[in-house]
Amino acid sequence: MKRLSKTLRQNFTTNLFYTKNERWWLIGFSMLMASSIMIEPQLICEALVKGQLSDMWLYWSAVIGSSCSVSFFAHLWRKVPVKTENEFLFFRYSGKGAKVLHTFRSLYLGLVIIPFLISFSVLAFSKIVCFVIGIALRDAIMLATLLFVLLTFFNSLKSRLRMDFVLFIVFLSLFCIITISLFNHTGGLAHLATTVQSSKINFSIIPSIGSKTFNAFLVFILVQWWSASVLDYPDMNGQKLMAANSSNDLVKSVFLPSLAVVLFRVVLFTLPFLAVCYGYTNGIADSELAFTNLFAKALPSWMLALVALLFLIPFISLAQNMQNWGGSLLIENFYKHTINPHLSDVKANKMGIVAMIYIVVVAGGIALYAANLVGITKYLFAITAGVGPVFMLRWYWWRINAWSQLSAMVAALVYPPILDALFENNAVVNHFITTIEHTYNIEYYPIKIVILTIVVCLTWLVVTFCTAPTDSKTLVTFSTTIKPGGFWKRYANSGKTFSKLRILALLLQTGNGFLLYFIFWNFLIGSYVLFIALLLLFVLGFFVSYQLIQKANASYDLELEK
Repeated sequence: MKRLSKTLRQNFTTNLFYTKNERWWLIGFSMLMASSIMIEPQLICEALVKGQLSDMWLYWSAVIGSSCSVSFFAHLWRKVPVKTENEFLFFRYSGKGAKVLHTFRSLYLGLVIIPFLISFSVLAFSKIVCFVIGIALRDAIMLATLLFVLLTFFNSLKSRLRMDFVLFIVFLSLFCIITISLFNHTGGLAHLATTVQSSKINFSIIPSIGSKTFNAFLVFILVQWWSASVLDYPDMNGQKLMAANSSNDLVKSVFLPSLAVVLFRVVLFTLPFLAVCYGYTNGIADSELAFTNLFAKALPSWMLALVALLFLIPFISLAQNMQNWGGSLLIENFYKHTINPHLSDVKANKMGIVAMIYIVVVAGGIALYAANLVGITKYLFAITAGVGPVFMLRWYWWRINAWSQLSAMVAALVYPPILDALFENNAVVNHFITTIEHTYNIEYYPIKIVILTIVVCLTWLVVTFCTAPTDSKTLVTFSTTIKPGGFWKRYANSGKTFSKLRILALLLQTGNGFLLYFIFWNFLIGSYVLFIALLLLFVLGFFVSYQLIQKANASYDLELEK
């Protein structure tokens, strides 16, 4: 009880949302634990049940974006002289536009988007609880929400980094115990490999050319990864990266933990196949719940508590990281900047607790009415389509201003329901989209992403050139402090991009990201010689890309010192 009281006192007297000079491995493993690592197998299982594993490219295409983030944006955050990532807006933009954008983004993300993101975790974990405990989904969601509310009182960024590392060790230990037991109770890897090879289920990772799935796949890897994903870490990870000691530590925090879990992910991906091939998904109406049935049926009942804990740990980490970010937006960014600039730290922390409780309660409410995880994902991609380029270009192009980013965010939020309404009710729009569907053998959702990307990008480009640029003083301060390189010809000391090294690293990391799924496939079917060869190739590509980024960042650091 004394330790509990001490933790609570510390959370009320130290800043909940800010920390500095943190060790790289704390940052790295915290980012890893908050990356939805246990949601992907649920989605793979759903794709397998439907007979379309290649549908997973909706998610797997994000590999390109994450590679771009590491190569071109991670190193830039270390020199940003602000406490929270949303305060970056005042450092990059100026005038009324910066104030309006700062307020809008604080409320938009804190009140709406972050609860949606957390609802993804609440729903995914609650579906698992349904099978493990045997209760209704509604009750499971309410229990998960209550748990997250209680954990809010211990949620500060500094403690979050340390707790995530401890949770990772516990999680990995539990995963090893449960996975070994699963294979012992189902015949082992060799039996699974034989079953997969003799199965009539469609296990193709790459969809057949000309199919609807293939055409959607093209949209995902050519458009969605840069259009509907925000790649420059303007999120809870940006806040963590600002806490790094150096560029070298920053790169290690992004790279090395991901290498540490390669084999874990390969083994993890086998579990949905085990569930489908052995019939554990048969008769389960909700294909996302089907994955959980594997644990409920294949393991002895005494292990189910361990299974619940295995899934609970990453969901707690993700939800609490999101919750902390949302609290910083509502209190540090909105309330302190707009309503009470003289708010004391103690009162700010108390209000932060209240804000974080609000966020998780709303997330629980959204989860109660959400149909499935895929539906939440598609909605979030739709309301960010076309926004990605603004967030990337604001580092590398002087002409991007606050109104550019604001118009992109508002347009991306407003246009999707308008497009849906027109498609359903307007004969001309319906005929146009239906013609595309039939002509190019493609479904509505990929078409929607392309259309939204075009109209949102046109909107913010028009707004950019119809509004005044950020004032010169702000641009000079930004370009001389960060020295990002890119299109800053009007301003001295804007630095260099070292683009050749970064593009090479991007290509290697992207290739490695795609290679991982083929490494997994050869592991699954028992082709261990090829599995080991591809794994060694993966490790080689990893270290070469790591060295390229380190070299580019070392050159960048020298540029900063000039």
